[in-house]
Order: sequence, then structure tokens, then C-alpha cells
Amino acid sequence: MKSVKPTQELPEGYGFLKDLNLAKNQQLMTKLSIASLVLFVFFGLLFLGLLAVLREDFSFGMQFSFNVENLWTIIVPLLVLVAIIFGMVVLHEAVHGLFFWLFTGGHVQFGFKGPYAYAAAPDWYIPKLPYLIVSLAPLVVISIAGMIALLLLPESWIFPVLLLITMNASGAAGDMYAFYWVLQLPDRALIRDFGERMRVFTPQSEGSSDQ
Repeated sequence: MKSVKPTQELPEGYGFLKDLNLAKNQQLMTKLSIASLVLFVFFGLLFLGLLAVLREDFSFGMQFSFNVENLWTIIVPLLVLVAIIFGMVVLHEAVHGLFFWLFTGGHVQFGFKGPYAYAAAPDWYIPKLPYLIVSLAPLVVISIAGMIALLLLPESWIFPVLLLITMNASGAAGDMYAFYWVLQLPDRALIRDFGERMRVFTPQSEGSSDQ
């Protein structure tokens, strides 16, 4: 069987199977938001536990108390938090974009759909395995890089980096769902990612659906 590679032209014999549009499925979006909160707690405790084991000078309480003697000491942490959130979103989508580019070598589209940022490769039909890798790349790459950074950076950097990788992991709830959804597709499926939605194409002999 000839292997399927990323292509800008839908191969002969392929037809539309189904699509996934998270933005139009409010019930699913609500579930993913709840899952994101659960993942924030889970990954926060996981990263804290790993840090406590791997870094001898780490103390659970050393980075999580702010002096509130004046307004400035309140504003600075808030500004840091905003910067961390923005940096996390940019970094997360940049990793998606990097892996899209590594697999296709083509143009990657970045943008916002409502409150959500996205990276997409709408001009490409991407096979199942590469797409699975793209889906979880930010979770895996940023988590590993962040843990390495936590072991090497001075104590003053522990809280911002820990918060960034925890928020990144919790924000990957949609990516995890996409991974699960794509994992169930036929092996020869091709996925076209538009950012806010995905369209799946398969050999017509493998069936079709209008879901």
C-alpha cells in the first residue's frame, strides 16, 4: 500500500468523510472548559511534585507569597500574570505552527477565532499520524522544555515558568480531544485544518458521512 503524504491536492478516489467544528458545538466547548480546569489542577500538582523530587532547593511555599504592602506589589504580579498568559498562547500556537511547517514545508496560518488563538494549514491535506503529532506537540514540547528550565533557572523564575507550563497543559484540553477524535479515523485519512474546524477525507471505498 502506497504511503500517504501531506499534499495540497486531494488524491484521486478520496472523498469527504466528516468534520469537527468545536466553535459550533457549545456543549462540547463547555465540557472542554471544565476539563481544562481539572487539567490545571492535575498538571499543577504533577509539575510541583516532579520539581520537588528533582530540585533539592525547591520549597512549596517559597514562590507563592506576594508582599502586599503597597499597590505596586499588587500590580506587578498581575502584569506578570497577563504576560505569562499571552506568552503561553503565543508559544503554544507557535509550536503547532512549527510542526505544521515541518510536515508540510508550506505556509502556516495564525489567527484568532473569538477568544481562541489557532495555528492552521488550510492549504494542506495532512495524514493521520503527522496530524496526531501536531495535535499534542505543544503539550509535550513545552512541558518537557519547561521542566528542564525549572531545573536550571534561578528560584525567582520558578513560579512564572511553572504557571506557564501548567496553563499550557490545561489549555491543551481541545488538543487532547482533537487527538482522541483523529485517533479513531481510518489510517489513510487526510485532515484539512482550518483553525476553527477540521475536515476529514478518506478513500471513498472506506465509506462517507455528512457528520
